[in-house]
Amino acid sequence: MSRSSGVPTPAAGWRVVFACFMSALFAWGFGFYAHGIYLVELKKAHGWSTGLISSIVTAHYVLGALLLPRIGEWIGRFGPCAVMLTGITATASALLLLPAIDAPWQLALLFVVMAAGWNATSVAPIASTIGQWFDRQRGLALNLALSGATAAGLVVAPALLAAIAAFGFTDALRMLVIAGLILAGGAVAAFVRQGAARPSAADAARNRWAPLRTWHFWSISGPFALVLVAQVGFLTHLVPLISDRAGVDPGFAIAVNAFMALVGRIVLGFIIDRLEPRGAASLSFLVQVGAIAVLAFAQTPLVIYGACAIYGFSVGNNITLSPLIVQREYAAGAFPAVVALSTAVVQILYAFGPGLLGVLRDAFGSYGVPLAVCITLNLAAAALVLFRPRVA
Repeated sequence: MSRSSGVPTPAAGWRVVFACFMSALFAWGFGFYAHGIYLVELKKAHGWSTGLISSIVTAHYVLGALLLPRIGEWIGRFGPCAVMLTGITATASALLLLPAIDAPWQLALLFVVMAAGWNATSVAPIASTIGQWFDRQRGLALNLALSGATAAGLVVAPALLAAIAAFGFTDALRMLVIAGLILAGGAVAAFVRQGAARPSAADAARNRWAPLRTWHFWSISGPFALVLVAQVGFLTHLVPLISDRAGVDPGFAIAVNAFMALVGRIVLGFIIDRLEPRGAASLSFLVQVGAIAVLAFAQTPLVIYGACAIYGFSVGNNITLSPLIVQREYAAGAFPAVVALSTAVVQILYAFGPGLLGVLRDAFGSYGVPLAVCITLNLAAAALVLFRPRVA
C-alpha cells in the first residue's frame, strides 16, 4: 500500500474507503434500486400512473446530472465530509416524508431534493474523495468503495421488501432510512477527511465546463455513455426478457447478476492498477456483447443464469473504469471536476436507456431489435474507447 512517493498509505485512507462504501450502500440502496419499490407502493396508495412516476424518476436523474459539475467545486470548498453528509441528510429527509405525500407535485418536490442528495453521495464525490488518499492503489480503493453500490442491490432492496411485508410501507421505509442515516452518516462523519491531494475550489471551477470542448473528454465519456445506456436499459428489461422461458426464475437471475457484479468489482480491483484501463474497458464492453448474444437465444435455465453471471461480472466495473482513465490521463487538480462532468454526461444519457428499449420492444413486438441495439452500442463503445488522444 503506497503512494507514488513511496510513503505508506495511512490506515486512515482505508477507513475513508469504508466510509465511502457505506455512502454508496446508502445512495444506491435508497436512491437507485428502491425506485421500483417506491413506484409500486405509490401506485398502490394513490393510483398514479406508472408513466407519471417513472417520468419524475427520469427527471430526478437528469436534474441531478446538471448539478454534478459543481460537485468538485463544493468538495474543494467545503470538504468531502460536509458534501456527503449533506447528501445523506437530504436523501433521508425526502424519504422520511415520502409516505405522507398525497399529490404528484409533492413527489416531484421530494425527488428534486433527492436529486441533490444522490449526486452528493455517489460516483463523483466518492471518486474525488478516494483520489485525495490514493494514487498507485486508487483502482483497488475505488472498486472496494463502489462495491457498496452492488451490495445495495443485495441488501437494501431485499430488506426493504421484507420490512414492507412485515410492517407496511410507511413504517418499513422510515425504519430502514433512519438506520441507513445512522450507519452511513456515522461512518462518513467519523472517517471521511481531506487527503493529501486536496483539490482547490478554483481548479474545480476552471475545469467545470472546459473539458466539453476536447476530444480527450469525449474519448472517455462517449464510450461509457453508450455502454451505460445499453446496460441500464438491459438490466431494467431483464425480467420481462427471460420471464417467459421455461424453468427460469427471474429473481434468481437478478441475484446472480448482482452477486457477480460484486465479485467482478473485487477481482478487478486487485489487478486494475497493473492494467491499461482503456484496454480493460474495451474488453469489459465486449464481454457484455457475448452475454447479451447468448441471452437473446438461450432457453435453458443453466445457460441463462450463466449468461447473467458473465454480464454481471462487468456491470460494476463499467462504472469504476471511467474515473480510473481520468485519473491516469488528467492532472490531479482537474480530476474532481472532470469526473463530475463526465458522470453528469453519462447520467443524462443513461436515464433514457430503459425508455429507449421499451419503445423498441413495443414497436417491433419482441426484444430482438432492442438487444441488437445494446450489442451495437457496446461494440461502438469498445472501439471508441481505444481512440485515446495523442497528448494527455
